[in-house]
Amino acid sequence: MKAKVINFLKRHIKGIIILAVLVIVIFVILPKVFSGKANELMESMYQTQNPTVQNLQKTLTGTGTIAPNDQYTIIPLVQGEIVEAPFEEGDVVEKGQLLYQFSTEDAKDAIKSAKLGVQQAELNYSDTRDAKQQTKDNLSLTSDQEGYVKKLYVEEGEKIAAGTVVADIYDNTTMILDVPFNASEIKKSWIGNRAKVYVGDEGEQVKGTVTAISPTTETLAGNMVVKYVEIEVVNPGGINAGMSGSASIGSVDCNSEGSFRVKSQGTLMAGGSGTIERLSIKEGDYLENGETYLVLEDATIGDSVETSKLSLENAKNQLSSAKKSLDDYSVTAPISGTVITKNAKEGDNINAAYNSALAVIHDLSKVKFQMKIDELDVLDIYVGQEVTVTADALEGVEMTGHITNISLEAITVGGVTEYPVTVEMDEVGDLLPGMNVSAKIVLEEEKDALCIPVDSLMRGNVVYVKNAEGEETSPEEIENGVPVGFHEKAVTPGLSSDSLVQILDGLTEADEVYVPRAEMTDMYSMMMGPAMGAGMDDEE
Repeated sequence: MKAKVINFLKRHIKGIIILAVLVIVIFVILPKVFSGKANELMESMYQTQNPTVQNLQKTLTGTGTIAPNDQYTIIPLVQGEIVEAPFEEGDVVEKGQLLYQFSTEDAKDAIKSAKLGVQQAELNYSDTRDAKQQTKDNLSLTSDQEGYVKKLYVEEGEKIAAGTVVADIYDNTTMILDVPFNASEIKKSWIGNRAKVYVGDEGEQVKGTVTAISPTTETLAGNMVVKYVEIEVVNPGGINAGMSGSASIGSVDCNSEGSFRVKSQGTLMAGGSGTIERLSIKEGDYLENGETYLVLEDATIGDSVETSKLSLENAKNQLSSAKKSLDDYSVTAPISGTVITKNAKEGDNINAAYNSALAVIHDLSKVKFQMKIDELDVLDIYVGQEVTVTADALEGVEMTGHITNISLEAITVGGVTEYPVTVEMDEVGDLLPGMNVSAKIVLEEEKDALCIPVDSLMRGNVVYVKNAEGEETSPEEIENGVPVGFHEKAVTPGLSSDSLVQILDGLTEADEVYVPRAEMTDMYSMMMGPAMGAGMDDEE
């Protein structure tokens, strides 16, 4: 049933509209005709206007709230009693000017404590380094004798204890011959003198040096009383330990042969415990007296020094922090400006529970505001562009500003996207933060433009011009919607604003242009809208 009704309306829409117009004529116009007011009714349906020559602007408008050029909220960085606060609300302060001075007793105590901590850490670090060196010395084993390594008992990576035999050492580059001389013939002056030494049965002669004389006597076979004389001989290469030899000193010969022995022979003993990190000798090597032959590992050597070093650095950082925090006890103005709020005063005690700003400062040397520009218009503006500004609180005062920033961070609400635009005022004047302002940005401007109301322009390039006296509107024009008493004229439009449009060609100032009244347009929309809408919905 509903579909049939809709189809009926669609087929007869033109007739229904004509019927509606007839109803209006019968019940609205005819009574007024009969009452002698027909002309008044016709004139109430439209108005006319002659084109005017004037300056035409295409503009963007917006609103905003005045804000200071800069503002700073001062919050406490330390706790304690405020001993000075030499300013008041409304004062103009300079950057760096003292605003609050907190008591520094706690800060100075903290600095003293931090200094003591540094001193203690320095001593500990020094002691640890000394201990490290001593430990290294203990773990680096050095030889107390010299000679060849005869036998090696340990290897790298092996864990040993103090007293462990590391190697057997002997030195046969120098041999010692111990021979007996008659005690009565021995002289103390022999020590250091030359001696002739005869080796073995062949009696090879080599030179020797007397190095010692036994302090005690011995009795040999045949009741011969002797003393043993020690003679040092540089081994020519053929003397071995245990070989026999004889000697003469000056004109005195030894009583009997003696035996050769190596000058140096012994064992190397580990002086510490640990794992062998490095072993620098092998069997057959010659080892000098005082030479390091073995190094033990100790994982704690570097750890203790590094720990004490870190402790020292931490103590120094604490001292530096304590000194820097002293600056926080003097609160200075971070910017030049006017004190808007002062919440704390001299004598107040600021503790951890305090959660307010100490003061608020505004820089009023410049003021600015932010307006929002639609995405369709934002590409038409630029930084540096002039803005005309009026304030609700300053009636009749027109001021100027310039765009200083076009934010790229868009704001989208309900499908509408806008961009925040910052405008800085050229002069502060009587503007105060919080004042509401209106802004106008001129996008285009035409001087001495021939203008008509925007509503006069029909279908983009047509206007209705009032007929000359005696001229009638043709039936064709009436059928096309041209009001009685007017004729259609094509024009060339130019720049347009919300209310006016420039006419470049087709009109003169003498032409009287048809301007429909808003209420009649609304009535037509009410009549046409539902019917057209129903038809479109059904077609869909």
